[in-house]
Amino acid sequence: MADRRKVVSAELIAVPAGCFQMGDSFGEGYFNEYPRHDVCLSRFTIAKLPVTRGAFSQFVTETGYRTEAEKGDGCAIFDGKAWKKNPAASWQNPGFAQDDGHPVVCVAWHDAVAYLQWFAGKTGLACRLPTEAEWEYAARSGGKIEKYAGSNDVDAVAWYAANAGDGTRPAGEKQPNGLGLYDMSGNVWQWTADWYGEKYYQESPVNNPTGPINGTNRVYRGGSWFYDRKGIRVSYRDFYLPGFRSSQLGFRPVCTDK
Repeated sequence: MADRRKVVSAELIAVPAGCFQMGDSFGEGYFNEYPRHDVCLSRFTIAKLPVTRGAFSQFVTETGYRTEAEKGDGCAIFDGKAWKKNPAASWQNPGFAQDDGHPVVCVAWHDAVAYLQWFAGKTGLACRLPTEAEWEYAARSGGKIEKYAGSNDVDAVAWYAANAGDGTRPAGEKQPNGLGLYDMSGNVWQWTADWYGEKYYQESPVNNPTGPINGTNRVYRGGSWFYDRKGIRVSYRDFYLPGFRSSQLGFRPVCTDK
């Protein structure tokens, strides 16, 4: 069993301020990965790993929190043929075996926000979900031109459809990127703070963009154990309703000083 104190103290990695061109750099992107546009970000810190099942379990134990999957109609899981909502599925039962070191899944956007409020109290920092720009800048080792997080060699850095099997793998087993971050490509999708806007890349401000001011869907990034190599590129974007939960979707914190 993992030491819960170590699990919840999730190591935070400093990401220096800087500028980069956000969007696909390899000519392989979908329409919403363009146009490439200049973005400049202030310094922030981001968790070395996605939030693990062990850390989420401590949050639940201390607060009595019940996720949207547990209060509602479950979580989408893959039954070997198709993705289906299973009313019995939740972060505790995602359809495959996990231990404390696996990334937590089956968490809705609001579940992630609730965890981060608790995590902020534990750390004394201001903690939240990363903006989409912060996520991509961090995934690309501080804005470098990389197809996957830390490398153009997908198998070196990512768990995905060709090598993961039928579910998540323990966080931190593949090579980290240039900032020391693990699992930014593959293993689990990660919620961001941003609403999705189809034209936002055309309208995005340069400095610290935070996405549209409102919307219907929230963005998540990074791909998962289920996706092919094209779907785990650092510029690839996906989105869904904030109440969505899936056995391939988790999150990680960004924190700053209060």
